[in-house]
Amino acid sequence: MKQFFCLLILVVTGFSAWAQISVSPDGSDVQEIIENNAQQSETESFDYDAFIDELEMFKKNPIAINKATAEQLTDLPILNAQQIASLLNHIELHGKLISIYELQAVPGFDIKTIQLMLPYVKVEQSISETKVPIGKLLSKGRWILVSRYRQILEKSDGYRRTDGKGYLGNPFNLFLRFRYNFGTKLSYGFTAEKDAGEEFFKGSNKQGFDFYSGHLFLRDFGVLKALAIGDFEVRLGQGLIMSSGFGVRKSPAVMNIKREAMKLRPYTSVNEFNYLRGGGFTVAKKGFEITAFGSYKQVDGNRILVEDTSLNVEEAFTSFNEAGYHRTVNEIADRNAVNVLTTGGNFSYNRRRWHVGVNGVYTNFFKTYQRNLSPYNQFDLNKNWLANVSLDYHWMIKNVHLFGEVGMSDNLGFGLVNGAIISLDQKVDLGIVHRYYSRNFQTFYSNVFAEATRPQNENGLHISFSIRPVRQVKLEGYTDLYRSDWLKFLTDAPSWGSDNLLQLTFSPNRKSEMYVRYRFELKKKNQTDNDGPVDFLVNESRQALRFNYKYKVSEVITLVNRIEWSHYKMGSLKAENGFFIAQDILFKKMGFPLSGNARIAIFRTSSYNTRIYAYENDVLYTFSIPAVYGNGIRYYLTLNADITRNIEVWFRVANTQVFDSKTFGSGLDEINRNHRTEIKAQVRFKF
Repeated sequence: MKQFFCLLILVVTGFSAWAQISVSPDGSDVQEIIENNAQQSETESFDYDAFIDELEMFKKNPIAINKATAEQLTDLPILNAQQIASLLNHIELHGKLISIYELQAVPGFDIKTIQLMLPYVKVEQSISETKVPIGKLLSKGRWILVSRYRQILEKSDGYRRTDGKGYLGNPFNLFLRFRYNFGTKLSYGFTAEKDAGEEFFKGSNKQGFDFYSGHLFLRDFGVLKALAIGDFEVRLGQGLIMSSGFGVRKSPAVMNIKREAMKLRPYTSVNEFNYLRGGGFTVAKKGFEITAFGSYKQVDGNRILVEDTSLNVEEAFTSFNEAGYHRTVNEIADRNAVNVLTTGGNFSYNRRRWHVGVNGVYTNFFKTYQRNLSPYNQFDLNKNWLANVSLDYHWMIKNVHLFGEVGMSDNLGFGLVNGAIISLDQKVDLGIVHRYYSRNFQTFYSNVFAEATRPQNENGLHISFSIRPVRQVKLEGYTDLYRSDWLKFLTDAPSWGSDNLLQLTFSPNRKSEMYVRYRFELKKKNQTDNDGPVDFLVNESRQALRFNYKYKVSEVITLVNRIEWSHYKMGSLKAENGFFIAQDILFKKMGFPLSGNARIAIFRTSSYNTRIYAYENDVLYTFSIPAVYGNGIRYYLTLNADITRNIEVWFRVANTQVFDSKTFGSGLDEINRNHRTEIKAQVRFKF
């Protein structure tokens, strides 16, 4: 209770300072960009190495928006498809921009968007448009070396066990990455990571790090638009049959409903599953474009022994292990269990206002894939190979942007996604997405707009809107209705659901901002306390209400207040509630080489069902959204210092205490204390 009153005083004090705020824009802050792209995911950590590195690259080599194509503008995650279309149409009708501030006359561009864009764009010619001598390309670029250390200080059960069933390695995480790039034309480098609990230069990892990744990537050399060698990502169409890497689904950035990106990109992250290893290229001339790629790699899988019809025993696997952890004897046994071949390509024709493309992907597992099938998943992939084809398109007609993709798997499973972004007025945008994925539609690298993780057994309609009645006010929201005509996990009958979000944002002056966000989800699920022979469905509902207030006391200090309430109800069971309140302070470098941010937060929830995901700042290249639940307090402090012009260091400490339990965590991660402390240290060399 003492902590609650201390934090309440901080919040009230912060609100009372609102009327005195008058600060200048800061377009370099990427926190909001990342939070908008990550908010819809219930994952505690995010790997934004490539995302942030590209933003920093654009700071040094800004995009020349007068000559940029739609594909080049998609490299900037600040803009949605309608804004890109509006910008290209404005330049076509009125000529090149003389000043970046002319964007205020482009439909769909508000002051806030323009401020976020400022560090990354310019009106002059871009380095990617010029011919660069090979010597300069190889020697005048920018190289970065990053090393990061992370550890939980308290020892969990996985490190205390002596029966051989615990973690075999040390409790620290180690990350190392080197990258050289010359604008967007050339990039090469490598990444290495050891997860906490994995061995290091011994045992199962005599080679040192558990995961290594490397890439060489060239872009915009005549007809050669892209060449990828090593580890890379592929994104085709709307991601219906192929989209490795991170992809946005439903989020508070309500108009970001269209996938639009380069087909090939270098892979610089540490997810050990969702990438390709091999090579690919894209060539283009006179509107025609061809992309081809091939990948061969090993992935983790749960091994079993099976007996075939001739009584021979062979090794098979029942599922993939996408986590990438190799800490225990069982996890190590599943390591590199399956060799996977993936190949495919795209043939497309592109004009300024429309595009059409044909895509194909083939995947083969060099081991028998034998699923443990149940009634709900009996239509899932259960063989050694998979083939997909699709057709994707987009078409801009005045203020309407149409897009979509339709595809099929080799078992005649069917999937489609179609959408439209419509500017009804300079201050009103409307988005519509319809998707239908049959119960037997099978994909492997899909990452498309959907409610479920995979596009299967779903028929849905998503409608979003953005209204800007005056400069200081924005009203945004969406409603997503979907149904499943077959069973799902923990849902033993056809079902339906809805997801709804409404957010009102008010910016009383150029730097202070507040928003209120309400989200309501309703879906059908098996009753948890049912003891009868047949499961029956009941309503499962979640509600969340958030108030967020951000303001700058000065050019150096920014304060953020956040209050959030969560509510959960399952059938006739008792309703559960949760509460979260936080105070953040951010301080920036102003004539002194030290910056940082800190938070203190108090939370109280009935159970894990009312958990609250609280976005947090972290060291550069990493961001986190941990789930807090129970009754406790969490705080963290992150510091960043410039040692020299070319050397930066970060340090972070975060602690969570729960007052209603004597332990923290579960399973091998259980700590015999009521708190957990995490430390991180990072150093970056750049030249």
